[in-house]
Amino acid sequence: MRTSYSDYCPIAMGVDVLGDRWTPLVIRELMVGATGFNEIHRGIPRISRTLLTQRLRQLARQGLVRREVSTRGRPGRYVLTEAGEGLTPIVWAMGHWAAEWVFGDPTDEDCDGLSVIWRLHQHAIPAKLPATRTVVHFALTGPGAAEGWLAVDSSGATVCREDQGHDVDLAVQADTAQMHRWLNGRVPFRELVADGHARLIGPSRLARAFPTWFDMSLFAEGLRRAELRRQVVPVAPVALPPRATA
Repeated sequence: MRTSYSDYCPIAMGVDVLGDRWTPLVIRELMVGATGFNEIHRGIPRISRTLLTQRLRQLARQGLVRREVSTRGRPGRYVLTEAGEGLTPIVWAMGHWAAEWVFGDPTDEDCDGLSVIWRLHQHAIPAKLPATRTVVHFALTGPGAAEGWLAVDSSGATVCREDQGHDVDLAVQADTAQMHRWLNGRVPFRELVADGHARLIGPSRLARAFPTWFDMSLFAEGLRRAELRRQVVPVAPVALPPRATA
């Protein structure tokens, strides 16, 4: 790896590797379990497929990603090398810092219902999922509105954009922006329901269990500290009377 920065410094070298918009996000997707090209792209939908191909090739040249050839007729898979794995605490640290200091509520432009559903499948906790196949239908409204299906069981979760004709066990009707807030740990799901931003239709046992199927704690601590900081009201200084002079 060569740096284009004038100063000879490890930080400058690190910026040369991670200092563009997309590379940390590609690393993020590999960190959370994506291996196929389409999986990675679904996690970063705003990057073009051409640019993603370029980034993966660049990461391979830098020794951070390795492409493994699969059996004939199946696509290859991408995995982090030892050097790439070494970047994971740095990428997580970027997220924790942002959660505490610069992260806010989503704008209309940020809202993407399909991204919400895809992230939910990445946040699923296999040990908490129903033992038998359970199909959840999402109808997300507002900016970024989308429809999708999530099939879950004890082995994990699968996302479908199109109706596969399976019986729906639970329906989720919710505002896209509010689902983003829940997904990132800014608000508990029960608050979305109480405020009328989300509605669950189906057996009560599934409705009660649904929020527990997913881990929203990753950035929760930083978000809590940020919220506490916003709630602190600065105290105006008390003006003291002038001191008497002899």
